[in-house]
Amino acid sequence: MLPVTRRFPPAFSRPARKLSAHFSRLPAYGAVGVARILESPSTRISTESTLFTKEFSLTDRIALVTGANRGIGLETALTLAEAGARTVYCVDFQKEPGEDWTKVHSFVERLGRGKLEYINQDVTNQEGMWKVGELIGRREGRLDVCVAGAGTTTGGDVSGLEHPSEQFQRVMSVNTNGVLFTAQAAGQQMMQFKNGGSIILIASVLGSVSMEIREEPNVRDAAYHSSKGAVLSMTRTLACELGPHRIRVNSLSPGFIQTSMTSFLEIPELGKRLSERAPLGRIGRPDELRGVVAWLASDASSFCTGSDIIVSGGLHAW
Repeated sequence: MLPVTRRFPPAFSRPARKLSAHFSRLPAYGAVGVARILESPSTRISTESTLFTKEFSLTDRIALVTGANRGIGLETALTLAEAGARTVYCVDFQKEPGEDWTKVHSFVERLGRGKLEYINQDVTNQEGMWKVGELIGRREGRLDVCVAGAGTTTGGDVSGLEHPSEQFQRVMSVNTNGVLFTAQAAGQQMMQFKNGGSIILIASVLGSVSMEIREEPNVRDAAYHSSKGAVLSMTRTLACELGPHRIRVNSLSPGFIQTSMTSFLEIPELGKRLSERAPLGRIGRPDELRGVVAWLASDASSFCTGSDIIVSGGLHAW
């Protein structure tokens, strides 16, 4: 039997060193991973890993996080600061930051690598949010990361057939309008400074799936589900619009996470049943979102946009 000689067409031959315009340009710190090893003389390659010092690093970057006074938003702000962000602007509707935020602020100061700044602003105020973006731009000369995390719920079980208009509009105003206004505020500055950026919209697994109402009649909330579904569509739309400007837009969809907004999970029987609906058999913690936030905010996810990252303990997998 004659040996088989594999011949590849020219289109599959090894590309020249100088890449065409349709290939991504390298980050400012140069090649990483296998390319770094292959393109450098072996005697000159540093053995220091670049995974966390370069790709996942947010050194000297500026971030905006809404809903950052507590819960997932505060956890997100801390994550970005620990990853090296120079300043994380924390926006929330409370006039003064709470005790939790103050403690985290003090911790970040002790780290000595960056700082948290608190701004009182309602995300449903479009003009106000745009001014927040402009303020950050004037102060910092850049804006690199945005996490639109402000959100609310109906606050109880409400039939979709009887949902009061005012209540429905309130949830949509915060969860959908507020997310859009936040993304606008950040995107405008990213466009102005031409540094690219990453915008992360906090959605929910309930924007993709519905609860089994026959088994869980106490979790009906058409407004919340609708608002988060809209965020998923918004993510894809903005990703397509802003991609040519090197601005990535992705959504993060948590499952049931223990925060003050999900206090209903403390009802023993309800919490137990909802925990059992996830393959991991439990409710999540805010800190279990840190890895995804750090990844989406950093260069480590530089080829990811228009995607929804679900962190639900498997709730969506049934």
